[in-house]
Amino acid sequence: MTEPFITKHQDSILWIDRWLEANVVAGFTTRENGVSLFPYESNNLGFHVEDNPDHVLQNRKRMANRINISLDNWVIADQVHNNHVQFIDEYYRGRGAFSREDAIKNTDGLITTSKKIVCTALFADCVPIYFLDRVKGIIAISHAGWRGTVANIVKQTIKKFEELSSNLDDIEVVIGPSICKSCYQVNDHVLQYVPSKYRSCYEGFNGEYHLDLKKLNQLLLLDEGIPASNIHISNYCTSHHPMFFSHRKEQHPTGRMMGGFIAII
Repeated sequence: MTEPFITKHQDSILWIDRWLEANVVAGFTTRENGVSLFPYESNNLGFHVEDNPDHVLQNRKRMANRINISLDNWVIADQVHNNHVQFIDEYYRGRGAFSREDAIKNTDGLITTSKKIVCTALFADCVPIYFLDRVKGIIAISHAGWRGTVANIVKQTIKKFEELSSNLDDIEVVIGPSICKSCYQVNDHVLQYVPSKYRSCYEGFNGEYHLDLKKLNQLLLLDEGIPASNIHISNYCTSHHPMFFSHRKEQHPTGRMMGGFIAII
């Protein structure tokens, strides 16, 4: 499977190159080239992990400069691992960008038709899912940990597209860097929420299983009618590769990547 993310000039961003031709800038940040100190070094973009907020803000401003869209136009949710997807218009421009206090509450997905509004989400192993309808000019980002995945946040995101008159055949999806099956061990408590029809997404026994969240979200997308040819999956594992923060791998507090950033330019 072709990797949908590319790097440019040793940048600290992985870019979805295939969407640039559609005037959509989208990507996934790495932990490199920031100013945060241990244990958040260096490009931590999350206020909620008790990093120095001045360092977080400086890292965010650097990222805004790299994609040439002011931080005043970024929108960030206060994620809670649910399946709520919020439509973003001009009212929300800048929410959550400069502090956690005004982030959009109880939300794990953002969708917009507005130009130069950057929809973002924060990650350190969970699955970033990017959506684009080139025909209607609609973009979205969803944050899918295991709870958001089994709550079918992809279904809720697709419902929002349909409310905006999207055709399923026009929706393209990229599943971004996240923890891989071999690194993601779960127990019976988690698996009780995974429908038996998706048995192929995990393996193991005696209460110890390995769950493939990327594949599970892919199957959920297919079941919602997204064509297989429209779904692209990253090979990057956030636990395997040292350029990412990983909540599972690291034995101390860690930072967050701004995995979902996506905007119509």
